Amino acid sequence: MLQIMCMVDSEDYWNLNSFNEAGKVVNYYGYKFNVEGSPDGKGNSVVRLIVMEFADSKMAVGFVTPNDLELEKELKIMFISNDSPTKDVAVECKLSDEVKKAAYNGDDLEKIEYIGYTLEKFYNGHNVKFYLHDLRPPAEDQEKEGQP
Repeated sequence: MLQIMCMVDSEDYWNLNSFNEAGKVVNYYGYKFNVEGSPDGKGNSVVRLIVMEFADSKMAVGFVTPNDLELEKELKIMFISNDSPTKDVAVECKLSDEVKKAAYNGDDLEKIEYIGYTLEKFYNGHNVKFYLHDLRPPAEDQEKEGQP
């Protein structure tokens, strides 16, 4: 099971914590989102995200994942906040089979900015706070991996 640590605002953290303390299940929906395209408009590169919507908390979280990461259906997200850095709130989730797609001709960073902005506007329009976290290794680590 993939486990992800996620920083959120205090209000969202305490909201999720209240569900855990009351023993209530948090309603969620998870899907994958692929952004395809290339900087020159030829060829194809993909930026892949996992998006988890938490209906009861009016919050959605997107995670940019490395393309070589094998995604499992089940994942565990541990939420932390500056208010309570030693106590995480864990939510076990399952991804649906749904894969949403978008096209944007740009490098990976431009694709992330594009989809992050698009999802933020969409969720804000539904009165839902959106967080975006990049789980890929730093660029210099990616460059080192390609070197002998």
